[in-house]
Amino acid sequence: MAENRFDDGIFLMHTDRFEEAVDFFKSFVDADPSDVEAWYKLAVAYLGAGRLDEGLASTERAVELKPDDPELLDLMGGICSLKNDDEAALEYFERAIEARPDHTRGWISKIMTLRTLDRIEEAKEAYREGVERAPSLKDPEEWNDLAGAIFDRGDYLATIDFLDFLLGLEPEEMSYKFNKLGPLSKLKRYDAVAELAEELVESMPDFVPGWMVRGIALLGLERYDGAVESFDRAILLDPTNAEAREMKMRTLEYLEEVNGG
Repeated sequence: MAENRFDDGIFLMHTDRFEEAVDFFKSFVDADPSDVEAWYKLAVAYLGAGRLDEGLASTERAVELKPDDPELLDLMGGICSLKNDDEAALEYFERAIEARPDHTRGWISKIMTLRTLDRIEEAKEAYREGVERAPSLKDPEEWNDLAGAIFDRGDYLATIDFLDFLLGLEPEEMSYKFNKLGPLSKLKRYDAVAELAEELVESMPDFVPGWMVRGIALLGLERYDGAVESFDRAILLDPTNAEAREMKMRTLEYLEEVNGG
């Protein structure tokens, strides 16, 4: 396979050597100032290096050269968001969609920005319109990744709010329901966890993680018989489930202790 001319620079970015990557890509734009792809890569390298203004300038140069490229427009919007100019960001995301109506990333960026601006109904409408033009927008994988990013920064209420937003659009999407269990558990809202886990196992009776979460939530609610029942169901479905066996054993030992056995 032929080596891409940018492979070395991309490797530098993948290994967090962004300043070196800046020098690498800068050599391309110095040699050919009309090289749009090099300007794009240079912008990404600048952003990785934390040099936001230079990243913006490089992206602006790329957009000047190729004004209807949805990837460049989406990047411009992303930089505007980083600079807390969400209205300008929204304009670029809309331009990206106009340039390519099935540009999934543009639709996602637009919807997320509308939520940031607290224009929730417009965000919902954008989702519905986007699904018609870019069917892959309905794929939950990227939305769950976004929810995961919110969760990873420790903002559990915001994670729940975002997943509720998604469930308002796709009420039957089980992955959104399952991923909501994590932040609810972190907030020790065991009643809500148990209720949601119950809903999951009713819809998917063979879903072992659902039974496990239900059991742990019921422990938190001191509903020990129900917890044991959940762990039993998990063991029945997966006899190799060591965690379920351990949780059941510990629960039964605790009950024996408190009952004076």
